Amino acid sequence: MKNALLVIAALALPLTMTACSKQTEEAAQATVDSAQADAATATAAAADATANAAEATADAAQTAAVVTAGAAINAADAVGDAAANATEAAATATADAAAATETAATAVAADAAAAQ
Repeated sequence: MKNALLVIAALALPLTMTACSKQTEEAAQATVDSAQADAATATAAAADATANAAEATADAAQTAAVVTAGAAINAADAVGDAAANATEAAATATADAAAATETAATAVAADAAAAQ
């Protein structure tokens, strides 16, 4: 009887090893499948992040263009204001000079008349 049990045990050993090998193979395949799914998810997330970064860069460029245009408009307005102020100051100075010339001419004429 012992010999029969030893023979049965010896014959069962390859079946047990085959079952373990099959379980190991299935576990390895599950690991590979999981890794592929993780890689696909990471790739999709990276693609989304790249698209978001590109969109943010485009938005920043558009904002910079608007700010630059606004600065150019503000500079043009400032130059226009400065020119208007300078023109007004020149006109005032010219009017003051004309008034001073008239006053001086009147004084010279009065002195000339008095001297005669």
